[in-house]
Amino acid sequence: MARRPIFLVFLLLLLLAAAVSPASAVEEITREGIKTFNIEAPEGYSLSGMEIYDLPANSNNTFQFDAYGKTYTLQANSTKSWGWWNFDLALTYPNGTVETKRLESLAPAAFDWDLHVQYYFLNVDSVFDLDVYATLLPLSASFGTATNSEILQFSSVSGNSSDPFDLKLYATTQEEFEKQANLDLGLQFSEAIDEFFSWTWDAVLSFVGLIPYVGDDLVTAILIASYIIDEVFFYFNLFFVEYIEVTILSMEFFIMTYSLHRTKSKSPVKLIKNVVNDHAAFIGWVIDKARLAIDLLTSIIRTIASIVQSLKLT
Repeated sequence: MARRPIFLVFLLLLLLAAAVSPASAVEEITREGIKTFNIEAPEGYSLSGMEIYDLPANSNNTFQFDAYGKTYTLQANSTKSWGWWNFDLALTYPNGTVETKRLESLAPAAFDWDLHVQYYFLNVDSVFDLDVYATLLPLSASFGTATNSEILQFSSVSGNSSDPFDLKLYATTQEEFEKQANLDLGLQFSEAIDEFFSWTWDAVLSFVGLIPYVGDDLVTAILIASYIIDEVFFYFNLFFVEYIEVTILSMEFFIMTYSLHRTKSKSPVKLIKNVVNDHAAFIGWVIDKARLAIDLLTSIIRTIASIVQSLKLT
C-alpha cells in the first residue's frame, strides 16, 4: 500500500469518523464589508462567539451582546502612530458598571487588526494583522487567546463601526455550547478541519522554515514527529480500516488463547473475567497509541499557532 502524506491520512480518518458520527451543529453566520449589523440567534441556537476581521487603524467600534435580557456593551477603539498600535476596550455591564482595558504593541508591518470575542473555534488567519482577544465575564483583553473566564450565551448581537469590516458569528446548540464552555478539543478541531487543510503539508513546512533563528530546527522536529504519527496512522489504517475483519479475527484468536492459557482454574466465571480484562487491555493499548499520535499532531498545530501569534507581537 502506498504511503500517504501524514495530514492526508489524518484527514481521511477524520472524514471516516465523521461519516459514522453526528454532524457538528455549529452554524457560522458571516457578513462582509459591513459597518452595522443586528443579528438574532437562529431558533434552537444561541450565539457564543464573535470574530471581527480587517478593521483598519484608528477605527471606533461598538458592539452590544444581549445575554437573554442582560446587555453587555463593548467599545473597542484603535489608534496607530509611528508603528505603535494602541487598543482601548471598555465594557459596560448590565448593572451600569464600566471596566476598561488598554493594549499596546509595536507592529509597523501590520495593516489592520481583528477582534475575537469569546474565542474558541480555530481559524486560519493572516500573519500580517494584529489579533485582539477579549472575554466579557470578566473583561479581559490580550494579544494571546484568553480561556480562563466564564463564557456567555447571547440571543442577539449588534454592532457598528466607523469603517467596513467582515463578521463571523458562531451559533451553537445547548450541547455544543456546553462543549465550548468545557474547552472540548473535538468540537474545536472539527470546525477547523476545512480551513486547516487548506494548508498543504509542504506549505506548512515551508512557512515554518522561514521563522527566524529556529525555523530549520523546528522543521526537523516536526518531521521527526510526523514520522512517528505517520507510522501510527499507517498501521491503524492498515489493521483497522483496510483489513478490519482479519484484525478482529486475529485479535480474538490471540486473546482467547492467552486467556485460556492463564486461567488456572476450571471456573467459567474466571475465564470470562480474563477474556473481558484482556479485551479491555488490548483496546486500551490501541487507544493509547492513537492518542499518542493525536497528541503529537495537536502539539504541532499549537506550536505553529503560538509562533505565528508571537510573530505578530513585539
